[in-house]
Amino acid sequence: MTQIDAMRVYEISKQLGLSNKDILDELKKGGFDVKSHMAALDEKAIEYLEKKLKPVGGSSFNKATASNRASNDDQKRKITELPAAKEKKKAPVKVKFVPKKSHKKNKTLIVEEPQPQSIIIQPMSVDDVAQKVARPVNEIILMLLRWGVAATKNQIIDESLVAKIAEHFDLEVIKPTKEKKLLKKVASGEGLQERLPVVVVLGHVDHGKTTLLDFVRNTRVAMKEKGGITQHLGAYEAETKQGNVIFLDTPGHEAFSAIRQRGVKVADIAIIVVAADDGLKPQTLEAIRFAKEMNVPIIVAINKIDKVDASRIDVIKRELSQHDLLPEDWGGDTICIPISAKLGQGIDDLLEMLVLQAQMLELRTDTTGPARGYVLESKIEKGRGAVATLICQFGTITVGDYFVCGSTGGRVSSLVNSYGKRLKKAGPSVPVQVAGFVDLPEAGDHFEVVSKQDYRKALAYAQERKAALTPNRLITQGAMNLVIKADTDSSKEALLDSIDKLAKKLDTGFNIISASVGHISESDVELAFNTGAKIVGLHVKIDPKSASLAQHRGVSVELFDIIYKLLEDLEEHIKSNKVVEKVLTKIGEAVVIRVFNIKNIGVIAGAQIKDGRFSRDGSVAIWRGAEKIGEGKIRSLQREKKTVKEVHTGFECGFMVEGFDDFEVDDRVECFLELPAK
Repeated sequence: MTQIDAMRVYEISKQLGLSNKDILDELKKGGFDVKSHMAALDEKAIEYLEKKLKPVGGSSFNKATASNRASNDDQKRKITELPAAKEKKKAPVKVKFVPKKSHKKNKTLIVEEPQPQSIIIQPMSVDDVAQKVARPVNEIILMLLRWGVAATKNQIIDESLVAKIAEHFDLEVIKPTKEKKLLKKVASGEGLQERLPVVVVLGHVDHGKTTLLDFVRNTRVAMKEKGGITQHLGAYEAETKQGNVIFLDTPGHEAFSAIRQRGVKVADIAIIVVAADDGLKPQTLEAIRFAKEMNVPIIVAINKIDKVDASRIDVIKRELSQHDLLPEDWGGDTICIPISAKLGQGIDDLLEMLVLQAQMLELRTDTTGPARGYVLESKIEKGRGAVATLICQFGTITVGDYFVCGSTGGRVSSLVNSYGKRLKKAGPSVPVQVAGFVDLPEAGDHFEVVSKQDYRKALAYAQERKAALTPNRLITQGAMNLVIKADTDSSKEALLDSIDKLAKKLDTGFNIISASVGHISESDVELAFNTGAKIVGLHVKIDPKSASLAQHRGVSVELFDIIYKLLEDLEEHIKSNKVVEKVLTKIGEAVVIRVFNIKNIGVIAGAQIKDGRFSRDGSVAIWRGAEKIGEGKIRSLQREKKTVKEVHTGFECGFMVEGFDDFEVDDRVECFLELPAK
């Protein structure tokens, strides 16, 4: 009998050409308590199966292995690895033939103990993930679909999804090598350098977020914003007496929720600005929720104290305490600083608290090695192509580096900081605008510097990934066709979300034929002409050639600098073009008292209005007794020889009817008008 240390049920079933169920049934007959196809069998159970079961062909279990030995001679080989079983914690077992030292012709089947499976948590393609977890790639794709993620096998998924898949299959997770080194450095402090704190400024629209940054940066950013509101995610390095700080200015309008959330994601500290004269508003509460969900420390700046009585500060603190932000002077741990961003009052106190909070966080990182970070904003810039504003989490990005980013990549051709100065390299926390992208990245994409070889490999799948990430929007008959153009990816994202919300409020929706970043081109005009669409642009321009083509083609182009103005225009357009259902409604009744037959003019019925009114825009039905003798539209309506629009009850008038002139005294005439259905 062949010596076997241990084998699992599914391995025996494969060797004998039988199903797992057959093996389990036979073991049950033999008195062995085996419940799963993954169960490891001892020597007695295997001996029992060898006696009771025969493989396909009638050979014994030993003969089957002998046949394998004969065909392979003394050469070592591994049997093809079996598919991973459904149980999460069991790794596939490798089975191989090893020659025995004492008998060259006889070989022993040895089952290797399964090694614990592990996976490195880093961005990777779906196909790579499938190989790591030993599952068919289609199974992983379906799993992602159930989680609401549409991905092809070559699409790169981020660390969070890789970690979630690893957790699903109970796999050991391993940090990338460079992160292991980083963790050791964090523990020892070796090689780490302090980095600048990244502070996101949040709050409701017009509560003074940008004005606060204006004072800190000594600029006039707020005056440049269209309509006085911030509509982009601005990243600025500000010099203060307490040290340099990276500020992220976020829009407060409800349309830019995703931008605010993205700002919180990359920040170390959140400043929530609350106007003392307005209190906590929807976007304020949203900002508090985002910061708490991402465990970002909160400092509250109570702004516009120069406009209110001192008692309003306590009112704001009371509102904050109702949302689990108990101020420090009330026994809590939330720092609340009263300020006037306009006058600069309290700003130094706010910055001091900010620096103290940053010191408590001990913000240190590894500045060596390839950079990794996130895209804050992206746009098309004339002369530079696709550019993106990003913040590195660690490492240093240098001009000439190859990188991958979402479904695109490229090579860094230039770096520009928040002051417009060109740099050769940039370290962690410093916001820089990077040029050199092959295609426009999406805001929120993961950015990583890689080798030239890895870059080329990733770029080979770019088009397939891009197609997989492009949403298929449903085309609805009767809806308004739109071609959307925006200056940045975040603006486009916010505009699409807002249009979707607007469509839910209206009976008639919108068909988004195209949505892209950049100024309006001739191809955009041609697309709008061929699809009967209207072009709407946010923060973009149209060149003279495209404008001329649009005029020639009769394509409507509307440009806006403020998002809510654009949305109001779309709503008004839909309502003005809405088909109103009308019904023919009786509005009055008259009796003919005299008939005039005027040469070269025609027959005029002189009548008295008995009920309601007669309208020049109406139509009439003429009755003689109980018989309807004619009908038609009123051609002319006069009172006292003057043409009028209406004649009301009790007055006399004269009117002519198209296609009818056989009037007689005492004829009854009913007047009808098309009115909106109730």
